[in-house]
Amino acid sequence: MMRNKNSNWKLFGIAALMLVVLACSVSLNNDEEVSSAEQTLQAIYLERTQTAEASMDTSAESEGPPAVEIEHTTLPGNPGKADQIKDEIDTENTAGSKSALGDSFRLGNFERPFTETVMDYHPETDIVRLLLSRGSDFYYFTFELNGADKDLNYPSATYGIEIDTDYDGRGDYLLWAKGDSNTEWNIDDVMLLADSNEDVGGASAVVPDNNDGNGYDQVLFSINDLNDPDSAWKRVDPTDGNNIQLAVKIGLIDNNRFYWKAWADAGVADPAMFDYNDSFSESQAGSPNKNSSFYPISGLNLMDSTCWIAYNLTPTGTELGGCVGLQPTQQPPPPTLKPGCNCSTYVGLDQNCCIQCGFAWSSQSGVCYVPPK
Repeated sequence: MMRNKNSNWKLFGIAALMLVVLACSVSLNNDEEVSSAEQTLQAIYLERTQTAEASMDTSAESEGPPAVEIEHTTLPGNPGKADQIKDEIDTENTAGSKSALGDSFRLGNFERPFTETVMDYHPETDIVRLLLSRGSDFYYFTFELNGADKDLNYPSATYGIEIDTDYDGRGDYLLWAKGDSNTEWNIDDVMLLADSNEDVGGASAVVPDNNDGNGYDQVLFSINDLNDPDSAWKRVDPTDGNNIQLAVKIGLIDNNRFYWKAWADAGVADPAMFDYNDSFSESQAGSPNKNSSFYPISGLNLMDSTCWIAYNLTPTGTELGGCVGLQPTQQPPPPTLKPGCNCSTYVGLDQNCCIQCGFAWSSQSGVCYVPPK
């Protein structure tokens, strides 16, 4: 490098000297055109000057301080047996009709792996199954997607896990990672965020309202915030290129039981706008439901999210936006009537038939009748 630099400066000096000599030998007539030789020399001088300057810039850059290599002490391994599995809607089944089932703007549960307006289907934004595994140091989340990005051939969306540790329907943490093709655990474009002022979800958790909050506003971990460089990771599943895996240190989640929900987002992908159904109106968001007046999807596009999944908890069934709802109370089966009973009328029924049919029996008069309400 030093030899090239000296050579360039020698050429610089020669060119300058030749210019001086040539300037002394040319005619003093101001109207005389500059000779072709002088034009050529000027061009050489300019080129060599630029080359010398560029060489100096390159040399200065190369002589700068070396990049600091990040040292990791605790790396994720392979997720063990899944502690929890959550199946999701396979929207590829309805992609041909440019529609999706299961989307709920009201509950912030989005099933819309389509481009805005045109409704082109993107399998890398369609979650079909989720697995949660707990290891000795990390929680592992595996996203089974309907496919990789068709152009890039890897899961290219941003993938996230929201975690609610106080069970109020608002995410407290967000593990957020941009997909790439790397099958090794890495921390590139990985963040762990928190909501420092409890305003994720706006005034009312889950359901839409006027959101005056700032979403996930606190960075706990990123490539630029390395208090613990081993905090959070991502990789493409080395056994299946359609899947992406995230890992977060167990100690960073201040509870061993929580609700969680997953995201595949190649659209808005902005944690400061959570919850999306507070930052967008339904008309701005659009809908993947052809029966909706807001069809097709608009501002909220290329995304898939889930309901709130209970981990190490028994949900009551009343959680707004939860994956488990109250089941309707089963009605007892109708009594098996003895032969000859006809419940279409209470006239003429004996006592046993009367009671079996749900009527009332008067023991004094021996009459079957409809009891008063």
